[in-house]
Amino acid sequence: MRRLALPLTACVLLLLSWALPRPLAAAEPDKAGGHDVLLRCDFEDDHWWRAFGEKAPPKNTDLVEATEAHGGEGKSLRVTVRRGDHYGTSFAYKFRDRIGSEPEEVYFQYDLKFDRDWSNATSGGKLPGISGTYGRAGWGGRKVNGRDGWSARGLFVSRNGRDDSVIGFYCYHADMRGKYGDNLIFTPRLEHGRWYRVEMHCKLNTPGRNDGVLRGWIDGVPAFERTDLRFRDVDTLKIEEVWVNVYHGGEEPVPKADIHLYLDNLVISRQPIAQKAKAAEKP
Repeated sequence: MRRLALPLTACVLLLLSWALPRPLAAAEPDKAGGHDVLLRCDFEDDHWWRAFGEKAPPKNTDLVEATEAHGGEGKSLRVTVRRGDHYGTSFAYKFRDRIGSEPEEVYFQYDLKFDRDWSNATSGGKLPGISGTYGRAGWGGRKVNGRDGWSARGLFVSRNGRDDSVIGFYCYHADMRGKYGDNLIFTPRLEHGRWYRVEMHCKLNTPGRNDGVLRGWIDGVPAFERTDLRFRDVDTLKIEEVWVNVYHGGEEPVPKADIHLYLDNLVISRQPIAQKAKAAEKP
């Protein structure tokens, strides 16, 4: 197995089997969870996309610096949704490809800022989140049945002219009633033009039981919790990927002007992230 020891200012990819009991000797400990951290991406490396297995920068993304970046320094990723279009961007950390196996529990954290021009958004849409669609079911109106797929992607709900948006999980689960996923809303609303730290926790259910878990935090404060979800009825469905997808809509309507959001400090871990970071900061 290859051992990677990259600077923590780059996208650090720990190619580590989920079941491996010992850490990689060449990897430096990480304050946010030691060797439980599988990916840390702060977009300081111009080739950040390689850590996700991409061969080129994803569509509609660019790196920004100075006042547009998180904290006014370094680099952050800007995603653009063009006027009259739906598509922002899409790339994913596929667990089997990157670490050789798929987990049943994962934590995902990222920093998010909606630009003030997000007031031109005219509906809801998709944000980064977690999924196991396997190309079969769990997105785009492909209802799941407990044996073919599931998803807990991120969502936003915006209204034209407002200066804030709702975020949450857009969840396809085995007990869903409609054709499309359920909107599971976080509180509070997010103001446009301000950075927030979003953390998600997904733990798959025991096959056939309603004990699956979804949790969310905003700036380290609990924002959502469900502990009674049924994602699957078979143990072959696991967590396939963390899917970084930005999409405006549905089919209609579309934004009347270009809109932007910013991402930074993506972390994927087997253990809680923000809570461990806070504990590490204590004297």
